[in-house]
Amino acid sequence: MMSDLRLTLRALRKSPGFALVAIVTLALGIGVNAAMFSIVNGIVLRGLPFPEQEKVISVYTNKATSQPNEREGLSWGEFTDLRAQQQSCLDYAVYQDLSATLSSVGGDPERVEGTAMSAQGMALLGAPIALGRWFTAADDQPGAPATIVLGHAIWQNRFKGDPGIIGRQVKLNRESATVIGIAAANFRFPEQADVFFPVRDRYREDKRDNRRLLVFGRLKPGVSVAQAQAEFNTVAGRFATEHPAETKGVVYHVQTMRAMFVDAETRILLGVMLGAVLFVLLIACANVANLLLARAAVREKELAVRAALGAGRGRVVRLLFTETLVLAGLGALFGLGLAQLGVVLFRNHITDLQPPYWMVFELDATALLYTLGLTVLACVLAGIYPALRASRTDLNAVLKDGSRGSTSAGMGHFRRLLVIGEIAMSCLLLVLSGLMVRSVVKMQSAPLGFDPAGIYHGRIALLDRESKGAVQQRAFFRQLAERLRAAPEIEQAGLVDAGPTYGGSEPITIDGRPPAPDGERGPAANIKAASPDYLPTLRIPLLSGRNLTDADSAEAPAVAVISTAFAEKFWPGRSPLGQRFLRGGPAKPGEKPEWITVVGVARQVMLGNFDGEIVPQAYVSYQQVKDMDRMSVYARSRSGDPALLAPVLRRTVRELRDDLPVYFAETMDQQLAEAGASKRLIAALFGVFGVVAYGLAAVGLYGVMSYAVSQRTQEIGVRVALGATPGNILRLIFRQGGGQLVIGLALGLGVACFAGQLLASQLYGVTPRDPVTLTATLLSLAFAGGLALLIPALRALRVNPVVALRNE
Repeated sequence: MMSDLRLTLRALRKSPGFALVAIVTLALGIGVNAAMFSIVNGIVLRGLPFPEQEKVISVYTNKATSQPNEREGLSWGEFTDLRAQQQSCLDYAVYQDLSATLSSVGGDPERVEGTAMSAQGMALLGAPIALGRWFTAADDQPGAPATIVLGHAIWQNRFKGDPGIIGRQVKLNRESATVIGIAAANFRFPEQADVFFPVRDRYREDKRDNRRLLVFGRLKPGVSVAQAQAEFNTVAGRFATEHPAETKGVVYHVQTMRAMFVDAETRILLGVMLGAVLFVLLIACANVANLLLARAAVREKELAVRAALGAGRGRVVRLLFTETLVLAGLGALFGLGLAQLGVVLFRNHITDLQPPYWMVFELDATALLYTLGLTVLACVLAGIYPALRASRTDLNAVLKDGSRGSTSAGMGHFRRLLVIGEIAMSCLLLVLSGLMVRSVVKMQSAPLGFDPAGIYHGRIALLDRESKGAVQQRAFFRQLAERLRAAPEIEQAGLVDAGPTYGGSEPITIDGRPPAPDGERGPAANIKAASPDYLPTLRIPLLSGRNLTDADSAEAPAVAVISTAFAEKFWPGRSPLGQRFLRGGPAKPGEKPEWITVVGVARQVMLGNFDGEIVPQAYVSYQQVKDMDRMSVYARSRSGDPALLAPVLRRTVRELRDDLPVYFAETMDQQLAEAGASKRLIAALFGVFGVVAYGLAAVGLYGVMSYAVSQRTQEIGVRVALGATPGNILRLIFRQGGGQLVIGLALGLGVACFAGQLLASQLYGVTPRDPVTLTATLLSLAFAGGLALLIPALRALRVNPVVALRNE
């Protein structure tokens, strides 16, 4: 083996050009695969940082008519009943992630991400603690003194890592709480929590159908998820019998907690991306296989001499395969460097998306093991056939003086198949890349329906007990709106509970229309609670009727301004003014329906989900909603520079309440950029795959055609000597290579038309068979292929017939 290695290194030193091209090609193929696997590993494979994480299950609900990503939790009543009646789990716990305002002596109020959890939850998760303790059942009782566990990061940043903070008082939403512990540095459940506190008296008064609580449990030894689901089905049957009105149409689901955090759609997308980079590796392997076949043809005499001196076929195969192994090994080393660069760039870009704390993107031991497997696979795919084919040498034919041997002729068919495969796979990747890039371009150029220029945004939350209640909340936000309008730096300012970058929809009932039959999805719309100045501030034009006004108070009849899509969908061909709808389903027996009357129609606005669906929208008066503890401020700068409004907004809020932080403070342009960041990142990844595949395919086709032309130098010389014109020579070469190009393009486009369906949920404004993308792919590969054929063809035209015929 060592002798084979020495011979290989000596041979590669004599052919540095060949070695460099092969190593770089394999480095690209292995590098993008290692980087993509590290991303998939961080999101899907690594899992959650809990002991026996496969035993931690999550429970959720939806309706039979819900979309796959539409989920709700359980109500408090359902949680307590489930906990009392179940036998499959050691226990169940409830939690909810909440924003909160944290303040302490000597520090400004700070908005933090918090997790409210029942006392048994941390034990079920096996949550680590750095200092102190987690809350107990006594801490979780209604009326118990408030306690809090600080996250490790906020302990370090706000409290300078002072261990003496244990036992001290801080304020959480203006309520004094005792710090009882510091969470471990690697624990921020469920995603990016800064503080943890017990449920205490939260949620216990919720109605049975208020399903806002997230529930999880830990399975007993020997119990499967399917068994837990079967048990819950039995419990749910009791729910339906005892509470028929609250459980009608509700479906209860049990799954692993990991499956809850990474849904099926994400898994499919990541699978497509991992498959795409495997195609890049296959293209790289095909290129290297072609290089090795060409090199084997050049070394025919050398190999024949070795065989004549007694080297058996196995010895020759081992020598040639060692060469491939060295190339693949060096390619893997450089590929890991490229992968590390790619992972770092990905990590830097995904930070703005705030992934969960347990998603770690790095080249860990699993990724290195995967890379080792890729290296072996690349070695086999690229090297095994060339080694076997080159070892079948006809000694007599090869050793005759002046003979070019027969190996190149025997390998020609296989090399053409490799080229066809390369072109087909490159075509597929370019189509998928083009669809994603076109989707992002369409998304960024789509009409928003409002004017984001000069707009600044900030969000305020009234989370303390004193501010609970619609009267106090309305009073505060009404004063805030008045003061913002009076600020000289502000041209206009409006309030809304969720701005245009927040999508989603809720069920509604249209007056005069019967409810949807069981099993069918009823009407739904995106409904926002807004102040009268919200639409004018964003310059959303009113098309008919009137806008919301200050007269639309809590005591006045409920009204709404709807979008054109709302009007066209529910009252086509007639005026929607004066029509009525309900939020939610039909009123229950004995309930008085709270009808909302349409008073105006505004232009449709693009929502932040960017999935191409036109969602009906309605704006109701913020004074007429029951709970408005969180509101967003959108202010238009009089100077045109929205950043100048940051201190104005903070100052105005502090004049009213000095303990309220303004969070999510950013310009409208920044908010829009964040809304589309995930799709841009996916498009960028596909773009990298497409560019690498395109380059490898072009280089591969050029290499094959250059070698084919060089092998036909004597034939071309004969043809020229016999009177063949340059046109005849060009047609000869283009006929040989053009057929491979056409077949590869046909196969690639055919597969791409079906593969594009896998990305359908990620596309905006384009279809999976977008004709522009298909045409652009066809033309770009045809151009690259034509150029790869033209350069060797032009070189062939410069062949001197005398030189070409010298050996004939």
